[in-house]
Amino acid sequence: MAVTAREYFTVDLRGLRAPLAARAARDGMTESDVLRGALATALGTERVAFSRSPMAVAGGWHSPSQVKLSVRLVRAAAQHLDQDARAAGLSRGAYLARLIQGAPLVASSADRIAMCAALNSSSEELAVMSREIQHLTSLLRRGSIEAARCYVVRHETLDRDVRAHLALAAPVLADLRHTLGRSNCRA
Repeated sequence: MAVTAREYFTVDLRGLRAPLAARAARDGMTESDVLRGALATALGTERVAFSRSPMAVAGGWHSPSQVKLSVRLVRAAAQHLDQDARAAGLSRGAYLARLIQGAPLVASSADRIAMCAALNSSSEELAVMSREIQHLTSLLRRGSIEAARCYVVRHETLDRDVRAHLALAAPVLADLRHTLGRSNCRA
């Protein structure tokens, strides 16, 4: 089949966008395919081949109509899939779609709540450290070396504490990134 060069033309739909979108969704086509078909019919010319490929959108792949996919798995694998999808609070299809898109394994709702609670606690601790550093800086500017000594032990572990906080934040942010979609979060 010969490949036709792309030619572009802008159309003022004048209120026909919603019916166009509905027709495209109903027929599993893109809006452009519906317009090309209608134009070909109106002109009495041969229809052009339609592209039925899914379109990339925020949050994953979107096709005007969903596709049912049947997969044969050994019973243990199917049970594992069901268990993991339920633990993540997702349907099997949504869970598989996230895995296909490269998302890390989804944490269960309880694990996600625990991770967020730990991150909140760690963030509160970092806020306290920030205030202590400001106070320490103020003491050092005034030359109050003896008063500043009380912070020595606490700040010897500062690097470790910040790294521990980042280790807590990383999985929460990765989960959030895949929940929102790759296009909404820049790495």
